Amino acid sequence: MNKKINPILNIIMGSFIGQFIGYGLYGYWHFRKYPDFYIVQSAPWYTSILMRGLFTLVILAICMIIKIIFMENIGIVKKITLILSVIFWVLTLIGGGYVLINHGQVNAGYAVVPGIWTMICFAYYRSGEHV
Repeated sequence: MNKKINPILNIIMGSFIGQFIGYGLYGYWHFRKYPDFYIVQSAPWYTSILMRGLFTLVILAICMIIKIIFMENIGIVKKITLILSVIFWVLTLIGGGYVLINHGQVNAGYAVVPGIWTMICFAYYRSGEHV
């Protein structure tokens, strides 16, 4: 089962990454070519790129969790800690983006707390002291 699902998930992940890169480059080009179009908008020109990046990040996290579930050579506890690590890693990136978008005016704990849990889960996963 893993040999069939893994290549499909890799194709899905690569496609979403490529689509995000292409959309971001086109968005930047469109902003540089037609800056007056974006003056009338209340949101910055890069808002749609950030939203597409968030969607891509969530899809990548889902694909990674599916890959972890179908791993055959690790135990259930290791799978759970690896899944939690991926979830906390995504929350760290979202929190860091939130802090950067608000120019540091919000609490940095939105990124730091999930980051610490990410490190704890990865350390537990790599420690080898569990089944």
